Formats: sequence, structure tokens, C-alpha cells
Amino acid sequence: MSSSRLSVTSAIVAGPELLEWDSEFFGIPIARIDVGAFTPDFERAVKPWCALHRIACLYVLGPSGADAPPVDLRVTYESDIDGVEEETPAVRPALAEDIPALEPIARMSHRDSRFYADGRFDASRCDDLYATWIRRSVEGWADAVWVAIHNDRPAGYLTCHRHGAIGLVAVAGHARGLGLGRQLVNAAKNYFRAHRVPRVQVVTQGRNTAARALYEKCGFRLAGVRYWYHLWFPENLHA
Repeated sequence: MSSSRLSVTSAIVAGPELLEWDSEFFGIPIARIDVGAFTPDFERAVKPWCALHRIACLYVLGPSGADAPPVDLRVTYESDIDGVEEETPAVRPALAEDIPALEPIARMSHRDSRFYADGRFDASRCDDLYATWIRRSVEGWADAVWVAIHNDRPAGYLTCHRHGAIGLVAVAGHARGLGLGRQLVNAAKNYFRAHRVPRVQVVTQGRNTAARALYEKCGFRLAGVRYWYHLWFPENLHA
């Protein structure tokens, strides 16, 4: 979906684009746009575009300064990968048979995300989103998935993408404080080291102080902060 139809003087970084997976999952047309700056006419410009494509919710990634309040602070961390292998005795690659144990962890572990903060997405459906995300990651969405084991049971996970990104990370509530999160991050570093990826990046929520503390303890440095906004156009559902 080309941005050429969107007449807006804001600096567009990417999009707008229809998000087919999100739209199908939540049952409403959803799109995304990435902007480098906002101008006073931004929302007036995107509204006709969303009406044309019957978009009910537009995810907007950009700086501060939008008319709408942000639903999330998107915090990016980076770490260089050195040549030192990290120890991860409680971590192993995920197996298909781990999925039934991982899905309940996912349902409870990502409540700091923008989907819950928005308030318009059904909370149980947001739980389903992350359960689906970890299941499909194990099935091949991610290039690698690592599982932390506690008391002979999966108690956490981390997903990796070979280009140098960490995706989902979670540790079950009963297993927190045992250093499993750090071992999962170290397993990711070992994975990227083996694939000669020089730098790894991870994104988390500004309100997720536990995740931010984990990454900083693991040697990650703050690389950028941006905002997520959700612009809703419910009238487009009935157009």
C-alpha cells in the first residue's frame, strides 16, 4: 500500500501500509505508518487516507508531539557482540513439545505492551496474541528460540532473528529472580556470536522497568526512544 496517496507534510519514514496479520487477528482493518516529524495537519491528512482504505486503527511510530497521547514508549537497546562465550546452564533450544508450557507464560508476561495499554483491544485477545506469537516463533517465525528450564519445566523463553534482533523475552512469575533472564540473553549473544553478527538490538516498553534493567545488566546501551500512538477511526468500520 503506497504512501503516495497520503498527502502530508510530515517526514514519512515508512508506510502507510496495511497490516494483514494484525487485521485478521483482531478482526478490524489495521495499518501502520512511521514518521520522523509531526506537523499540525498530520491527523487531518491521515484521516482521509484511513477512510479510503477503511482503516479502523492506525499504528503511528514517531517522536513526541502528536495531538493524541502515546500508548507506549518504544525503547531500543543495542549491544556489541564480543568473542567471549557466555555460560547458560539452564537454557536450551526450544522444542515443539515445549509449546503447551510456553503459551501460558506468554499470556501473562507481556501486560506492559501497547496492546493492553490502548484499552480498546480486548485483553483476552491480547493474551491470545502473545500465546500465538511464541507458538509460531517455535514453529519457525523466529530463527531461534531459547527456553529456560527450572524444576525440569520450561520457565521462560527468548526469540532470536538472525539479522541481529531479540524478539519476545519472558520468564514465568514463579521463576523470576533466579538469573534465568540473564541466561536467556546470554544464549542469544552466543547465538549471534556463532553467526558472526557483530551487534544485537532489542526493543522493549518504557514502562517495562524489569526488562530495561535486565538489558542494562547484560551490557546493552540505550540506542533510541520513540513513541507509539494508536489513532482510531471506528466510523470506517461502517463506511
